[in-house]
Amino acid sequence: MIGTVTVNGMVLSAMPMGEYDKRLTILTVERGKISAFARGARRPNSSLLACSQPFSYGEFTMYAGRDSYTVSAAQIENYFPGLRQEPERAFLGMYFCEFADYYTREGNDEREVLRLLYQSLRALESGKFSPSLVRRIFELKLIAVEGEAPQVFECVRCRRRPGSAGSRGPNVRDGEVQPDRECGPEEEKRTEDGREADQPAAQDALTHFLMRRDGMICGKCATELDAGPGGETGNAQCRPVSAACLYAMQYVIGTPSVRLFRFVLKEEVLEEFAAVVGQYIKKHVDREMKALQVLESMSP
Repeated sequence: MIGTVTVNGMVLSAMPMGEYDKRLTILTVERGKISAFARGARRPNSSLLACSQPFSYGEFTMYAGRDSYTVSAAQIENYFPGLRQEPERAFLGMYFCEFADYYTREGNDEREVLRLLYQSLRALESGKFSPSLVRRIFELKLIAVEGEAPQVFECVRCRRRPGSAGSRGPNVRDGEVQPDRECGPEEEKRTEDGREADQPAAQDALTHFLMRRDGMICGKCATELDAGPGGETGNAQCRPVSAACLYAMQYVIGTPSVRLFRFVLKEEVLEEFAAVVGQYIKKHVDREMKALQVLESMSP
């Protein structure tokens, strides 16, 4: 049925069509991912010029045809202007949009992905967080939202589920990471006299990420694998993971998107976190993202 509809969402991509038009991909609250035409949006004086850019978030009024939508007006709440001023952040933001486009489908409820994308772009624009940290948090959370998260709460080999990983990691308190705290492996939970408290036995703690099983293994299983033919631990397929890095992964997977960006990581932990998440994403995502290729070509 042809009629007028109003949706709230964000432009993921904009493609030139003909001489003056654009074809937009919009991730919406009400209808999931949709495609819409913005007629005349490439004309210098078009009222749709500003709203037909990636990152544009707001309310779109459009005509719904049999097979497509046509945008007639828009009220944009956030253009994320800070992202457009720095090439690295701009292309990283476009990578986020491209990654969201890869996973979302028309007609699905994609509100959680939209919420994650919006919060991630806000964090990236703020300048308070390392672009690498924002990227890896976004990737890990998105793949978790889509049901493909790694198992970081119990051993994937013996199913042992330790009560603690042995470190405070990113300052977890009552399920929350405290704002803008730097976290490193030295931040251990101790009693008043300085002794370590509530530490699981080394054999029970989750100590290694086993890539072929998509998750963590405990110290006991790591020892058994290392003692087996060809010893598996210590290489890229079974890498040691610090308690701080483990807590960061657990927090990202288990926390709502609106509370994700409340911690920072020390440089060595961030490198470890980025390596584990990056390898996991490479294994599970079979598309080369164009924006990421451009971004990586800009690196010295």
